[in-house]
Amino acid sequence: MISWIIVVVLLVIGIFAIRMNHFRHKIFIVGLLLFALFLYGSLVVVSSLNDFDLKTSEGIMDAGKLYFGWLGNGFKNLKTITGNAIGMDWTSTNGSFFDNSDDVGEKESGKKGK
Repeated sequence: MISWIIVVVLLVIGIFAIRMNHFRHKIFIVGLLLFALFLYGSLVVVSSLNDFDLKTSEGIMDAGKLYFGWLGNGFKNLKTITGNAIGMDWTSTNGSFFDNSDDVGEKESGKKGK
């Protein structure tokens, strides 16, 4: 229940901030709101998967280490995926995908190849 209240409060703050006059402030507030929602959402995901003891300083430190490790691992995975996408040859086509899709259309319509 408290999580929905936090989300609603953040949305109300965001709507109020959007009504501000200056465009630069709007972008800053919307970015800040998105960052807060990301932070809250990721904290909820990590805390739901792990049992934290937030009543002691040691438990808070362990939770912080676990959260920032999870976040760092996510950015590491994003870096790997981006590197793999950049390293792909996007200009080369071997024609197998396009040839197969043309064959399927010809078979369905009853036409022969060119």
